[in-house]
This record gives sequence, C-alpha cells and structure tokens, in this order.
Amino acid sequence: MNAPAIARPTSSLGRAFEVLELLSVEHPLLRIEDVMARLGYTRSTAYRYVKELCDAGLLAPSSGGMYALGPRIVELERLLVMTDPLYLAGCQVLPAMRRPDSVLLLHNLYRDKVLCIYKEGPDTLEHKGERIPVRRSRGTAFPLFRGAASLAMLAFFRPHRIRQTYLRSAEEIAKAGLGRTWDEFRHTMAAIRRSGYATSRSQISPNLAGVAVPIFLPGEKKVIGSLARAFPGELLGPEIERECLHDLSAAADSIAQAFVEAGRDGAGSGR
Repeated sequence: MNAPAIARPTSSLGRAFEVLELLSVEHPLLRIEDVMARLGYTRSTAYRYVKELCDAGLLAPSSGGMYALGPRIVELERLLVMTDPLYLAGCQVLPAMRRPDSVLLLHNLYRDKVLCIYKEGPDTLEHKGERIPVRRSRGTAFPLFRGAASLAMLAFFRPHRIRQTYLRSAEEIAKAGLGRTWDEFRHTMAAIRRSGYATSRSQISPNLAGVAVPIFLPGEKKVIGSLARAFPGELLGPEIERECLHDLSAAADSIAQAFVEAGRDGAGSGR
C-alpha cells in the first residue's frame, strides 16, 4: 500500500495556523527565520502570518525578536473549561470514582493526537515504596498508537478511517507493535473491538498500566472520547481488567449522557 500524500493547507488561515504548530514544549519560542526555514515561506510571508497571529492575540512578541503564545490562548482555555461538554461531563461523573491507588483520565481526539482533557486523581502513584509520576494531564497530547486510551478510540473508528490511518502511518503502527501489515493491524483492531476495551503497560508512563474504554454518543457508534484508569503496572491482571471494564463502561455511559445534556444546555443558553 502506498501512503497518501499529506496535503499542506491552501488557505491563508490554514497556513497561519501552521505557524502555531511550530511551537511546542521543546520549542516554546519562535523566530521569523524559524518560520521561513521550517515552512518554506519567504520573509515577507512569514512576517505577514506572524503579524496576523499577533493581531489575533494568538502570538505575542518576546525578547530578542522572538515570539511566544499570546494571551488569547489563556482566554480560550478558560472559555473551554467553562463550556466544553465532554470536560463538563467528566467533572460531573468522575470525582465520585476517585481512588488513591489509581488515576482516571478522560481523553478527546485532535487530528491523529489523543488529548487528555481531564484528570481525576493524584499526580503520582505509590507502589511498594516507589512513587510513579503520572505523565498524562490536561492538555497533554500523545500519539494515536500508544497507550490504552489511544487504542480504545482508534479501534472504534469507522472502517474507512482505520484504513486511512494505516495508509498514513504504517511505519508508526509497526513500531508500536500493532501490526507489520494491513491485515495484522486490522486483526489487532478487531480484537480490541470484540473485547470492548484496551490495555497497555509502560507505554506512556514507566511502571504504569492502563485500561481504557471508548465513549460513544448515546444510541450511536460515534466515538467522542475515551476513559482510562491508570495504576501501577504490577497490578494489571484478569481480575483488575474485569473490574476496570465494569466500572469504566458504566462511567463512560454516564459521561456520554451528561455530554448530551451539557451540549443541550449550552445550546439553550445561546438562544
């Protein structure tokens, strides 16, 4: 199979947002020269897109001719916390499930990234005297092919989307151990669908394991997120899997219902 070419954005808005995607934890500051080198823009084009982003508050000048994320990002994050139906549903359902020996993690999907939007539980877990940091937290993105929370969404995509995902990312899929060929990958996804959940061990946080289930819109097969419980890896076994599947499935149903109600309330408040 030949992977389809990834199209670059053609609109000015899409190209401007390409500039934002150059920023990361590893590279939080940006120069005009970085935009030119990494996106192939002329200096005048790079300046134009950076200026538009600054005017919108999405970028802000820093020292030494550099640019950082702008204050509008903070405003949008606050708006998201107050209005995102999936986040609000998690806030409503998950606190009652909190346990000191594990962490609950609610996820959404952004392109081919899985984004943690809510964490219920401590930042570290203790097992046999060892403190294990939990690396997932709100705003942390991870690949679609690593971790139970990611696989619990990936396996429940529409068949066409699963195939397109493989065509785009066959090498990454093979490295993740999900299949060296399309048939192997397809059978791996089918096995997760049959079981109704996914598991992983030490794929995101060393010495932590996870069990995750998809979250579907009520009455539909559309995946809107995933819910995972993370805990020390040594505890992962058939009994824990069954217990997690029971609890997470019930919570996922409650979150889906609360998601619909939050969306309905939000739409009503805008009238």
